[in-house]
Amino acid sequence: MTIKHSSIKSSFIKTASSLFAGGVVFGLLLSNSFAYDAELKAVILGEFSENAIDVTQMKPMAVLALLKKNSSQNIAFSFQQMSMPRGWLEITKIDNACMYNKVKTEKRQKIAYYSQYPITLYPPLRLIIRAADADKYSAGFDLSTIEPQQYMRYAVAKSRSYGKMLDIDISAKKELLFFRDGANSVGKLVDMLALNRIDGFIEYADSVNTHITENKINFDFKSIAIKGVDKPSPGYIVCSKTDYGKQLIDAIDQAMSRKPFQNELISIHNDFASIDDKSLLTSELTSIFGQPE
Repeated sequence: MTIKHSSIKSSFIKTASSLFAGGVVFGLLLSNSFAYDAELKAVILGEFSENAIDVTQMKPMAVLALLKKNSSQNIAFSFQQMSMPRGWLEITKIDNACMYNKVKTEKRQKIAYYSQYPITLYPPLRLIIRAADADKYSAGFDLSTIEPQQYMRYAVAKSRSYGKMLDIDISAKKELLFFRDGANSVGKLVDMLALNRIDGFIEYADSVNTHITENKINFDFKSIAIKGVDKPSPGYIVCSKTDYGKQLIDAIDQAMSRKPFQNELISIHNDFASIDDKSLLTSELTSIFGQPE
């Protein structure tokens, strides 16, 4: 039997083409698999102390570890120390930057991706005063009623958002307020309050108590309800508004959507919160996540 060279050539070409095509498909599948399994690297920007990021956060390292545990992708977190104002500047420059426990505002949403769910939920903000002055605030505190004679007697942290309502009042009274800049604003404001340089500052009572306890400071304070501020404050993870930042926030959202993560986050909040605030926080988180399993 005579075998034509053209048939052999045609068969060889078909076989080679099939192998090449299969190799390409396999290569693409392999590369996609590697891309999915590749480590995602997030740089957390913020003010750090030994056990905290910023000063208003509950067990952030434990929560980040919980994110890693519940993510289908390998997320690695590293940290860069910087003030909050600089953090919001650098997040627009760094491809894979993230920040922890940030209040959601329209302005910030233009420069960063926000996580779907809050990473922290805090009891309502309070006016922190000297315990000896408590009788002066029997009716609570209304920031909008500050008078010129109280110039620089009430303080807030610079470049921090306190939520929509308080931010409006702070903006309206900014000429009368003292704005504390730099790291560890809670510690500095506690010092100023103890020295009678200010009459009060806006903060979470638990954060002030933690600072005083950890640093063994002998200072009695009271927390006063602020008019119109009666709901817990959610803080979110934000990441750079880049393609890489979107990958990070998608991976974070996926981890936070899992019930094991949500149940553990509720437990962390219960461990952190004071007795008076436990039911408030649990109720709010349950309404966000749904009933725990």
